[in-house]
Amino acid sequence: MKDLRFADYFLFTQHSLSTFDNCPLKFRKRYLEGLKWDSFPDERVKKRLERGNNFHLLAHRYFMGVPTGLDQGTEEFGELNEWMECLEREFKKEPFVTYLPEYKLRMVTDPLKLEANFDLIAINEDRIEIWDWKTHGDMQGKNRAALSKRFETSLQTVVYMFVLKEQLPILIGSPIESEKICMCYWQPDRPHLLAKINYSDELHERFRQILEQKIRGVLEYDYAGFEKALFSKHCKYCEFNWFCNNDKVDFEAMEEDEDFLDTLDWDSIEEKY
Repeated sequence: MKDLRFADYFLFTQHSLSTFDNCPLKFRKRYLEGLKWDSFPDERVKKRLERGNNFHLLAHRYFMGVPTGLDQGTEEFGELNEWMECLEREFKKEPFVTYLPEYKLRMVTDPLKLEANFDLIAINEDRIEIWDWKTHGDMQGKNRAALSKRFETSLQTVVYMFVLKEQLPILIGSPIESEKICMCYWQPDRPHLLAKINYSDELHERFRQILEQKIRGVLEYDYAGFEKALFSKHCKYCEFNWFCNNDKVDFEAMEEDEDFLDTLDWDSIEEKY
């Protein structure tokens, strides 16, 4: 089994850190042992993933300034066309803005070895915006204050904003004030700005402490002393549920739990399809 204590090449992402929070055993199997189950997800979840993945691809092409390739023959054309019309209406491209869609940033400073995969970074003259597309569920009817708080404290926000701030000298050639950075979550289905988080030096230092604590927790964890009962909340959603509990994944329960859907490693799942 590979050991992260000596794996200098390993870069932590929001997904790997969330996986460890949910279940260290799942983290070990997925990231240390490299195990994946071909039966995950089922057809309904797979369909949602494919639609979301297609929207991300279309949005990427739009911000790159190339034809999207969306036509009547595209699977689920109607919904994707509506989503793209909303995107193009609400995100009219400006000539003075630099758009970096599907952009990856990495940083390596002990112990903060991190990778962030952005849906979009928009660099303006006086600000930098991170945009993330949420395509796996309708969140419009949810309590706005609670939803905003949830996104503000999510590991995705922590990792993305921290990595961006740290890597600005590489990205634009110089640092800028934290207050000029913000992160926005947007859904194309019933188009809606779900949350906007404005950055600050105080948040940056808080996020640094959170990430250092979490990464050290992973590196120092005693897997031999793992207690399954402490992490059973998400067992019914886990692809390793059969291994641990001799039980199948409950996909219906998974689709109803938006908090859990946010922690899924969508990129690694989508790579299989």
